[in-house]
Amino acid sequence: MKKKPFHFLWIGQSFANFGDVFYIVSVVSCLYHLTSKAMAAALVPFFVTLSLFISGIVAPIFFEKYKLKTLLSYGQLCKTFLLLFLSLFLQWGAEHHIAIVYVFVSLIAFLDGINNPIKNSLVPFIVSKEEILKANSFLNTLDQFIKLSAWPIGSLIVSAGSPFLLIHITLLFYIVSSILMFLLPIQEHTKKNTVQDKGLKNFLLSIRLGWEYTWRNVHAKSISFMSFFEGIGNGVWISAILYMYVKEQLHVGEEWWGYINSVFFGGMVIGGLLSVTFSQSVEKNQQFFVLFGPFCIAIVTLLFGTTTHGALALLYSALYGIIEQWKLICLQTILQKNARMDALPHVFAVQGVISSVTFGISTLLMSFIADVYGIRFSFYLSVCCFLISGWISYRQRKIWSYKENQKGEITGTIL
Repeated sequence: MKKKPFHFLWIGQSFANFGDVFYIVSVVSCLYHLTSKAMAAALVPFFVTLSLFISGIVAPIFFEKYKLKTLLSYGQLCKTFLLLFLSLFLQWGAEHHIAIVYVFVSLIAFLDGINNPIKNSLVPFIVSKEEILKANSFLNTLDQFIKLSAWPIGSLIVSAGSPFLLIHITLLFYIVSSILMFLLPIQEHTKKNTVQDKGLKNFLLSIRLGWEYTWRNVHAKSISFMSFFEGIGNGVWISAILYMYVKEQLHVGEEWWGYINSVFFGGMVIGGLLSVTFSQSVEKNQQFFVLFGPFCIAIVTLLFGTTTHGALALLYSALYGIIEQWKLICLQTILQKNARMDALPHVFAVQGVISSVTFGISTLLMSFIADVYGIRFSFYLSVCCFLISGWISYRQRKIWSYKENQKGEITGTIL
């Protein structure tokens, strides 16, 4: 982790992640200013999620043809140019062609959907096998800290200056990130195209690779099923549900919605810092965290969903964040150690598709249940989803063992 490649990766991705949040804040602010309609701003996350879903499906086509560093560096460069054109468009005529703004937003999100699996796949290339969990802990903690701090910083810049000032800052961040990604020293094997057919058949076979590997690899398959049910359960943490929870159950001011979100991300940061500090202990006990993590989250969710005290809600939110971070880091490390390097971007692309699908399903399902049956029933359903995830984890308890995962292969070609 002290080597140059890892420093290039985390610094470059930090600039990119700050820029990603800043650009969303500035675009949402511009759209609301231009239209004075909340729906115009609300469509931004919709198109982002839709584009992430589409790119997650077609990403294996790019993974089959190009090296990871090539995709990551040129993808970040393309995002920089797209943001530049978007900023010019917002200043010179966006009020008459709002739909074009969503096209830019969708294209940037599409590139993110290709880059995100690559970021998670590069760690085994850069650090030794013994340091993978510590590296994941550091990167995840950094990511959560950025999410915790970038939104208020971006909002402050918009209110004190203007959305265009924030876009210009984002452009600077994107340029720095692009330079660092091009300078990233990674040794990759020459890309071998697994799929030899051409045309539509090549397209479909490339897409199928990630799903085939996920299904054949017991670790990837188990994690995918767990991610699906946990993704549904996480629907209670969307803005609409938490806003209703704060107003109807806690009976406190709207600002508590922000407090709960901040404490949750703070818990994720604390969990990540503890994982970095005690990385060896966490890795040796990864079976415990993966096995009991979903059950602990189910208990915390039940307590959170039934309490009427604001202070307890904040405590449970922080605990949820800490436990979730530990479990995610362990699962990510297990997957990286038990999948071949060429397969990793395909598998993480599948994980991205599952996340997008479950986000859409859970948003509609939890909102419907909260409106029809009440807010607590949403949390009861969430608890059931986490219990199912825990049951899946228990059924596969042997594969989470630290000794078992030390035998995993992280080199070679896909399939």
